[in-house]
Amino acid sequence: MAGGKLSPRQKMINMMYLVLTALLALNVTKEVINAFVTINQSVVLSNENIDKKNQKTYAAFAQAMSVDAAKYADVNKRAENVRKGSSELNKFIDETKIKLIRESERLGDKDSTPALPEMDNKEDYDTPTRIMIGKDESGKGAVASDLKKRLDDYKKLIISNAPEASRSEYEKRLNTLLNTTDPAKVEDGKRTWEMMSFYHNPVVATVALLSKFQTDVRNAESQVTEELFNSVGKFDFRPDRLTPKVIPNTTVVTNGSNYEADVFLAATSSTLAPDVFVGATYDSTSGTCKGCEGQPLPALGGYSKFTQASTGEGERKWGGVIRVTKGNGQMDYYPFSAAYVAQKPNSVVSAEKMNVLYIGVDNPMAISVPGVSSDKVKVNPSGSGISLRPNPTAGAGHYMATVTTVGKSTISVAADILGKVIPMGSFEYRVKKVPDPVATIASSKGGPINKNIVAAGTLIPLLENFDFELFFRITGFKMTIVRKGKDPYEKETTGNQLTQEMRDLVASTHPGDKIFFEYIKAKMATGADQSTRTLSPMAFTVQ
Repeated sequence: MAGGKLSPRQKMINMMYLVLTALLALNVTKEVINAFVTINQSVVLSNENIDKKNQKTYAAFAQAMSVDAAKYADVNKRAENVRKGSSELNKFIDETKIKLIRESERLGDKDSTPALPEMDNKEDYDTPTRIMIGKDESGKGAVASDLKKRLDDYKKLIISNAPEASRSEYEKRLNTLLNTTDPAKVEDGKRTWEMMSFYHNPVVATVALLSKFQTDVRNAESQVTEELFNSVGKFDFRPDRLTPKVIPNTTVVTNGSNYEADVFLAATSSTLAPDVFVGATYDSTSGTCKGCEGQPLPALGGYSKFTQASTGEGERKWGGVIRVTKGNGQMDYYPFSAAYVAQKPNSVVSAEKMNVLYIGVDNPMAISVPGVSSDKVKVNPSGSGISLRPNPTAGAGHYMATVTTVGKSTISVAADILGKVIPMGSFEYRVKKVPDPVATIASSKGGPINKNIVAAGTLIPLLENFDFELFFRITGFKMTIVRKGKDPYEKETTGNQLTQEMRDLVASTHPGDKIFFEYIKAKMATGADQSTRTLSPMAFTVQ
């Protein structure tokens, strides 16, 4: 409102005026007089800038009236009332300023009126006091009283023509900005607004104050006319922006299918976006919207933004209601629905020499087509006895593959896109046996060892650098003990543990004796591949 939207520059000018007025009361002379000249120039410049802005608003009124006179008739009439009142008041103030300057300079009828900086009698107190205050000690009845009445009438004009919802706020602001009430406390005998404003002030200060009143009037005019213009169709949905939009049926297109998209111009409003309520429903019979009571989606530039965290995979459906408020206050509702496919972030990195499936174990696999939900992906395995089964613990799109014979397997992938099954490619895998494990005793594969560790130990096969959780069991082995100067002792057994006889022989060894484990046989603990593996021998030296 007026007074609440002054520019920082105008606020500074007003403050400087108050300070200089106080200095005048202290009889500060020439410097203060010249400062008032500077202030007046700044105020006049501000007044001109505000007036240019007002002319643009009136031009917008004229354009709007040429397009839709019935719609803008009322506010245009109010704006013209304000325009006329502002012009008349400013004309009166201009005439008063000219009269003050001419009489202070004692000019004749044929003499031109000088600008304020060119005046010779800038410090003249008597002439402004005589013209503005007159002979009455209260200051009533002279030009100051006429100005006060005109300011009061102007405030009433602004308030009566302002939009109804803003009138109380304008009244509050204008009574502060254009305050014409008599002072509550009498100072230096000045008991009226006229005396407080104009008594014994030099002509430059009086002219500067009058220029300030003109700027305040133009500010009030600017704010009320702008609000009047914007109040028409304030809640109408008036598209003022055309944006090209392309909505594809899908963003994933494979060879053999067509790319389809809807191309159109979207008309939106840059100042007013419809309210979008996600999850709301509209009953066209009763004309009621369930779910339109809460907070709508955030809107920017005519569009509302919907954001939803993606969890899980597959098709996700969503929808709601778009609410548009018309100029008459009534509302229109437009239900909508949409869907998208949620999937895990994915990329394809293929090490061609490492595409291997192992016999006898479950080979985990993830099979997906970017942009296609897992339930629309079709897989067809073939070769080397391969079979696939879903892996429910890992989620949709995950499988366990098992193979039975060495060779090659192929997995063919297709996708159901818009009801058409389209091949997505085939992937070849080599089928190999699980590598042989390494036999150990107490986690050692050979080298120096304490004989007690060997005697108490068990042969355990370990799969080194193999990512599957797979275990083997020892089915038999041969132990050989070589002592210095004596014949070797050889013993065989089944299972993975030393016999008592073997333990006794180990216990009788001495440092430097050799213990060999050979012909170590092993099989998978579980799994389809139960072939016997011959593991590498182990050689130990007794410490």
